[in-house]
Amino acid sequence: MTQDAQEWDEPMATTRVHQGVPATYRGTDTDRDILSPETQPSTLFHGHPGRTTSPAVQHIFVDWVGLEDEPASLAVGYCPPTIEGGRSGPVVPGLAEISEDEYLLRKQRIEKRGALASPGQIR
Repeated sequence: MTQDAQEWDEPMATTRVHQGVPATYRGTDTDRDILSPETQPSTLFHGHPGRTTSPAVQHIFVDWVGLEDEPASLAVGYCPPTIEGGRSGPVVPGLAEISEDEYLLRKQRIEKRGALASPGQIR
């Protein structure tokens, strides 16, 4: 059973950023960085699952499920805010960490429903 979306919506700690960590998108739903009209889902939505592929804290990349060949995965990065002294802040506001089980559940829902799934059905 999936956890309530609120429980998975805490910003990811910078100490937890490693390659392959399951994560979700914490921003508002957008199709800005999805170029192919055939891509499904056609939106990067709040709660969208993915895995970190480049854990450099200055520019963290995430391979979003279903958007692997889109700029949303290949060109858009996330980073913590800079704090006093120019160091990275303690969290990455645009990402939340999720469990492997939750990642697999959300991934399966996207793959199963494809174009028929609305973002609300996948969370």
